[in-house]
Amino acid sequence: MKVLASLLAFASIATATFQADGTAFKSPVTVAAGFRARVVFSNLTSPGGIAFDDGHNLLAVEIGVGVSAYSRNTASTVPGWDRTVVLKNPNVTQGIQVNGRRLFVSTGQDVLVYAYEPATKSVVNSVPPYPIIDGLPADGEFASHTILLETNATGGVTGMLVGSGPKENIDLAARDPTSGHSQIRRFMFPTIQPDTVFPPVPLHWADGQVVAYGLRNPAGFAFPTGPTVTPAGRKDLFVADNAASIEKLPGFTPQFANGNPADEFNHVIYEMNPISTSPVPISYGYPVCATLWNPSADPVGDPQYVGMHRGDQFSLQLTDAIDDSWCQNKTNLNQPPALSFQAHSSPADVKFFTAPAVSNMASFPSSLSNDAFVSFFGSFDRSPPTGYGVAHIPFPPSSPSETTLGYRFIVQAELLNTCPGSCITPDGLAFGVDGRLYVSSTLSGELFLVESSPVVPQ
Repeated sequence: MKVLASLLAFASIATATFQADGTAFKSPVTVAAGFRARVVFSNLTSPGGIAFDDGHNLLAVEIGVGVSAYSRNTASTVPGWDRTVVLKNPNVTQGIQVNGRRLFVSTGQDVLVYAYEPATKSVVNSVPPYPIIDGLPADGEFASHTILLETNATGGVTGMLVGSGPKENIDLAARDPTSGHSQIRRFMFPTIQPDTVFPPVPLHWADGQVVAYGLRNPAGFAFPTGPTVTPAGRKDLFVADNAASIEKLPGFTPQFANGNPADEFNHVIYEMNPISTSPVPISYGYPVCATLWNPSADPVGDPQYVGMHRGDQFSLQLTDAIDDSWCQNKTNLNQPPALSFQAHSSPADVKFFTAPAVSNMASFPSSLSNDAFVSFFGSFDRSPPTGYGVAHIPFPPSSPSETTLGYRFIVQAELLNTCPGSCITPDGLAFGVDGRLYVSSTLSGELFLVESSPVVPQ
């Protein structure tokens, strides 16, 4: 998974303000039948999280630099995209959410809210940014906190979910939900009047509701858009989580670690109105348990996994008290994923598709409504490389077998053996009102879109 420090080292502000259509990808991509991919903007500085504002402008975090906005230029004789610098803040990392005139971004240690004007794609300089949540864990390699606004039935903001990663690859403290590591916390906002930009006092990380823990690096999470059977008073959340690297752990051969553990797509159900007697949140395994991807990755060096199945839980052997049987026993509050992803593929974000009210030729087909789409940043420690694309997950997800994935790539780097190189490294995802999927590619410095394309009969 991406390391924030390496991105910040190369942070500098891109200067281009317009890019014409037709710019090629830095490295070729392959696209599934029925889709096509086109570059929106190039030569950006580590674009991460993305979101649309009420004016349908695409906002992107440029990690270590600030936030920029992208809008379609309809006045130019040459069709293309305009780029506008919204704000400069070298501390921004990953998270971004927009609600009306409020722009939320995350740094390593807090969530800031800016007064924002969609019409001008600018923040109000006379109103300084306010730390709406402070005290986030800022230590370790994964301080790029993902954020997600929680809204009510009328679209009013009621709170925010904030993710936190581990201090290091194997963070033993993360087994304790009070550690603040490798988990998602929920913060309820006080009632905010429409013309009021900020609440009176910041909320503190330590006071947040732990909705799930044992998620090593919850890089992306989203609320499903389709019908669910979750009981009243609870809410569904799906989380794209990056598994630990185990090549340096005793008991696992390099060949086995090359094919395990699986990255995860986790289904979280949390209490909307928790009380003192509410059940403790469920752990998703990290750091003591993980998910098998290829049980037969090394039948000679690690034969004990042969005969087990993809998606089964196994122990990382960090303590004698927790073995494979313990990890597989759900009474120990270790929840397996709803879907397993190929090891080392590094899922980065997840979004659910809702068909636009007015259909158009470029929109994703309505048959994909309520399905999930996940970006995969790509592997850095697997041979051959994997990930480097965006995948479609039919909803509800079905557990994969040794012969089926349960998801398919709709766009992926064509020359996988050369990755990372200049390959796409998909990160942030956002659906526009036009039904297209917009994607940031962090290491290649690109924004691109994926749209429907008529299938030409052969």
